[in-house]
Amino acid sequence: MDKGIKQVVVLLAHPDIKSSQANKALMDAIKELEEVAVYNLYEMRPEDAFNVDSWSKIISQASAIVFQFPLYWMSAPSLLKKWQDEVFTYLAKTPAVAGKALLVAVTTGSEYSAYRSGGRNNFTIDELLRPYQGSAIHAGMVWQTPVVAYGMGTADAGKNIAEGVNNYKVNLSNSCFNVSMYFFPYLRSGSI
Repeated sequence: MDKGIKQVVVLLAHPDIKSSQANKALMDAIKELEEVAVYNLYEMRPEDAFNVDSWSKIISQASAIVFQFPLYWMSAPSLLKKWQDEVFTYLAKTPAVAGKALLVAVTTGSEYSAYRSGGRNNFTIDELLRPYQGSAIHAGMVWQTPVVAYGMGTADAGKNIAEGVNNYKVNLSNSCFNVSMYFFPYLRSGSI
């Protein structure tokens, strides 16, 4: 399970990454970055995916954690929640995560305009991701503005994926490795 010392630990939570277009493209774009280690919770053995001691060692050596997932029913796929309940709950009480950046990188089926008060989904993406922000604050982490690739279920999905891939990779390459400067622009439909 240990992939060596990496500055950025990406927890990918996608139940079928092989069939994914957007999350697979995002993952493929960053997995070869020297300082990034991607762990797909759905491809790991349960005894590894939920091993608190192993995660404590891995995350203690990192400077940033990324939760990457498709937005399913206004939340993450279930294994990320299970990981939070079984692993993050423990880590949040230790120095392993304190002071580290937490970034959520998410893809949505709907376009940006659907995520607003009065929009088709009635809530902004910031409102839907608030539990992750609360977890970061509670654990003493530094919450980052989410990276969002909107519109995977739209006619512009291919263009949005290509731009999202580029932005995700550039943001991790340029920003995440400098622990004094964490900045991840909020990606919107039309710019991804």
